[in-house]
Amino acid sequence: MQTKSDTLQSWVLNSASFFANTAISMMALSLVYYLRSVFLLTPSQIGVGTSVSTFSYLIGCLCLARLVSAMKPRYAVALALVGMGSSLLLFVRAHLLWVAYLGLALYGVFMSMLWPSIEAWFSRGKEGEALNKASNSFNFSWSFAAGVSTLFAGMLVEVSVTLAFWVGIAMLFGLAAYVSLFAHFVPGMRALPSENVSRQETVQEDHSTPLRFFCWAGIVLVYTGMSVVQNIFPLYAQDELGISESMTGLLLLIRGVATCFTFVFLAKTHFWQFSRKTILFSQLGFALVCFWGAMIRSALVFGLCFLAFGVVFAFGYSLSMFHGVAGCQKRARRMAIHEILLTVGQITGSVAGGAIYQYQSFSRILSVYGAIALVVVCVESFIRTDSPKRG
Repeated sequence: MQTKSDTLQSWVLNSASFFANTAISMMALSLVYYLRSVFLLTPSQIGVGTSVSTFSYLIGCLCLARLVSAMKPRYAVALALVGMGSSLLLFVRAHLLWVAYLGLALYGVFMSMLWPSIEAWFSRGKEGEALNKASNSFNFSWSFAAGVSTLFAGMLVEVSVTLAFWVGIAMLFGLAAYVSLFAHFVPGMRALPSENVSRQETVQEDHSTPLRFFCWAGIVLVYTGMSVVQNIFPLYAQDELGISESMTGLLLLIRGVATCFTFVFLAKTHFWQFSRKTILFSQLGFALVCFWGAMIRSALVFGLCFLAFGVVFAFGYSLSMFHGVAGCQKRARRMAIHEILLTVGQITGSVAGGAIYQYQSFSRILSVYGAIALVVVCVESFIRTDSPKRG
């Protein structure tokens, strides 16, 4: 039974995730316009620029997983937030591109401590229904923030390309104080040990499912699509569709709202848990959405396409998170793998997508990614797995 301390801890983590991802998503969308207007970069160069923090995030997840496991969660989260805010201060004050890239790189490294720490924190000791409820509450929080923040970012960029960064920096420093304050005064949060200590105190068998490998392929796919939507579509919307930054933010909001409601649906259902068919159909759905998007030339229809993508994205993310940690004891490490793979998708989508857009077309990006998804589904269809019964 959940205690008052557990409820308060969940509320703090979910609210912190909401505001942290609001800041992160605002700055991610604003970065595209910032690199174009301040440093005069081309689309392919912007694709590389937006991947600097993503690549350093990947390196951080690979190198800092043991450090995160050895730290108390409250210390890891607070350090990550302060480091992210400080790194962005360096970025917005930079007049040279390499200094700006250094700020982005440090930002990614500190962020690699944030999400694995929070994800391992809220999932610790939970399985089955409790894990499903906790993970999808977290998913709703960060995804709702991602949807709402794109609209705010579009409005802020129309005022100034740097305004969203200053707002985000203030939010990150404020969140560090917020989490530290609650973690100090709430006994359950203050006493929570590091994952290494927790594992030593409670030794249990590992009951991981092999379906996680299929889900990990899916998280790479949906994040290639997410990177195109977040980093390449704003350029396409500005260059070809002729729509404003605020309208672009509204279109991306549709994707975010669809993702949020899908997370709510997944939190209340069980058919998708340990279901191979659901995994394959969700990845097939991603391929079909890509092919549909490649044929669209209207901003209105893109709104419908983003709605469908939001649903597919939520399935891909939830399947990876749930099956990645179900039955596993080393959750910080598994969450790091989850974050590493989605980061691979982000880098691929941004860098390759930027190059394809500059030299070919936006439609070609979606066609290529849709074809790759079909190949993945076909390969997975011939691989046999024995999944555990639902708990």
